[in-house]
Amino acid sequence: MATWFAYEYCTDIGATREFYGGHVGLTLIWDEAEDIAFQHDCVQLSFRRVDSLIRPQGWAFQPGWSHGQLSGAPETEHVRSISLALAPAAFRSAVAKLKGAGAETLTPEPFWVGYWSFVVRDPDGLTVELTDPESPQHLIPVLQ
Repeated sequence: MATWFAYEYCTDIGATREFYGGHVGLTLIWDEAEDIAFQHDCVQLSFRRVDSLIRPQGWAFQPGWSHGQLSGAPETEHVRSISLALAPAAFRSAVAKLKGAGAETLTPEPFWVGYWSFVVRDPDGLTVELTDPESPQHLIPVLQ
């Protein structure tokens, strides 16, 4: 199996662990004082702790969407973002946990853009799009 590696930075290992592991549901690979890593299918997502990061002021431009943003949504910036495709049950669970934790969300509920999407910011302001590419449009995700 081929593995794809992504390297990011964070300012708080504990908050990153809670967001990506506790709320999104990624599998924890290692958890050290200065770095942490998760696995999602064939992707390893690693974060190195740094003292400070420039937090994006807005939401990231999403090139897969029509014109990079939803109608009526806030303006976008050309900053990094990540997207994680989840199985339907994992998507519903992550949405419910993130909403329950008060995560900053682009819209209050998942929305359809050719797949179900729920966009949040991680603890350092990175735009993270969670997707459910399997459920059909007429099946509105029922949150747990």
